[in-house]
Amino acid sequence: MSVPVEDHVAIENGTLGRLVVARLKPNQDLTESIEALCAEHGIARAVVRGAVGSLIDARLAHRSGDGWREQVVTGPGVEILNVFGEVDVSNGPPAVPMLHGMVADTDGRMFAGRFVRGGNLSFITIEVTLQEWLPAQPA
Repeated sequence: MSVPVEDHVAIENGTLGRLVVARLKPNQDLTESIEALCAEHGIARAVVRGAVGSLIDARLAHRSGDGWREQVVTGPGVEILNVFGEVDVSNGPPAVPMLHGMVADTDGRMFAGRFVRGGNLSFITIEVTLQEWLPAQPA
């Protein structure tokens, strides 16, 4: 059985570079802080390896029909279960953050989606791990 490949899929060769492990302080936005960490360390592109910690509230987006729908998970104390994605700040902050993950509210209900920039403030702290992505130069 073959798996169809969509037209927008791109394959890129490269190598992994430096590793950044950082702690975000209270009231720092998850997406904005990760983008700022990349800029601070001169990293144009990075892979988010993971993050642990808690958010005051979580604001997630997911596909719904032809557009995006947002959902707010109220806290305080929304636990981060998983964060993954890519960051590309080579031309400034991206129009759409590419950080996805799962969170759990204070009753243990789980929610997943794309983290909305400016809507996911650290409650106490968040520890995040990033790894630089160095695309191969064309021959």
